[in-house]
Amino acid sequence: MSFAVEGKAADDAVHLNTALTQSFDSQIHLGADGNSLPHVTIALGEADPIALTDIVMLVDRAARNGEPFRMSFGPVARETVTGRYVLADVGIPEHVAVWRSTLRAEIAEHLIGLGRTTDDPHLTVAVVDGQESAVDQFLAVRTAEPLSDCRVTHVDVAHAGPRGAKGSVIKRFVLGAG
Repeated sequence: MSFAVEGKAADDAVHLNTALTQSFDSQIHLGADGNSLPHVTIALGEADPIALTDIVMLVDRAARNGEPFRMSFGPVARETVTGRYVLADVGIPEHVAVWRSTLRAEIAEHLIGLGRTTDDPHLTVAVVDGQESAVDQFLAVRTAEPLSDCRVTHVDVAHAGPRGAKGSVIKRFVLGAG
């Protein structure tokens, strides 16, 4: 489950991902022709068909009670825990952060095994192995301006791929449509 990142923000993320992929062979390829769509994860994990039905109902209810909002992005940087993920921190209104956290906890009860999401929202721009200092230098030059803000109007339930890639959308929900 994720917030759809669309418009100029998605274009910015795809452009930066393409440049990182050409230089450092990212495992995530953002865009319509790639293996992931730009998104900010709400919850991530595996679900059997019955649990997926329950999750879809939870997301439907939550989306109806949500509302569109503006999401902003911080500077793009390589995270330092594994050194592999190139991320942009995400700024969302406090009430949306609470909404996201509550929905994530409800969804987690239906996932098989441990969910792999934190309360710290982020946009994954690339996944690279090695060359940490070269990636950092590249980002220092290429990301002087942050990614564009994004108006979030949808929550998607989608297939997930390796490294948190967002695959095909199973169901899309409009925020505040209820």
